[in-house]
Amino acid sequence: MEDIELSIIVPAYNEATRIPKFLGNLLEFARKNLESYEIIVVNDGSKDKTKEIILKKIQGDKRAKLVSYIDNMGKGHAVLQGVLKAKGKFILFIDADGSIKPQEILNLHGIYQKYNYDIVVGSRISALSNITDPQPLSRRLLSKIFNLYSNVLFRIKINDLLCGFKGFSHDVALQIFKDLKANRWEFDVELLYKARKNGIKVYQLPIEWKHEEGSKMKIYDPIFIFLNLLKLRLRYL
Repeated sequence: MEDIELSIIVPAYNEATRIPKFLGNLLEFARKNLESYEIIVVNDGSKDKTKEIILKKIQGDKRAKLVSYIDNMGKGHAVLQGVLKAKGKFILFIDADGSIKPQEILNLHGIYQKYNYDIVVGSRISALSNITDPQPLSRRLLSKIFNLYSNVLFRIKINDLLCGFKGFSHDVALQIFKDLKANRWEFDVELLYKARKNGIKVYQLPIEWKHEEGSKMKIYDPIFIFLNLLKLRLRYL
């Protein structure tokens, strides 16, 4: 079995309009800048042409693979399926919308290699982050409320819980993804809560980030997210 250094997981749901450019950039970046890697794209039951586009993009690339299933199960479930397939010493996931450039992968992986942090998470909120095109005000307010609410409930002390760019050592990924209870937006909080409970070190990395249109969050989703976070906290009592 090949000894792989880095596994890159890309969860995708109805990303037919955004994933072609991002995945093309990711594949090109990886070929030029990474030596030992694999790319695992997870199609989370998309109803559009996401699956077909992914297959066309990765055709002939032995380091890229698709995991796909019919029903939409949520981002947390999608990332979990990627983790279960991953062979890398370091496993990360990155959003398919293109808001985070592939170049940031070198920074995330570099922190793991240099400082031996078991978890490295991207942060858009740090004073050192470079936000080239910010989210609409309503989304920024929602993010602040979400982070405050989550940190009060779970005492995680992470400033940007929903950033779709996080990495884990292989063993830690298997540990904290095991028996994952939250399949959707709340899964980031659950992972980092498990990390805190187990005394696992987390590094918060300032990143470059750009808002991309096409969010999957619907108008009523925040209400369900907050209720689900409360239910999740009660399950860990």
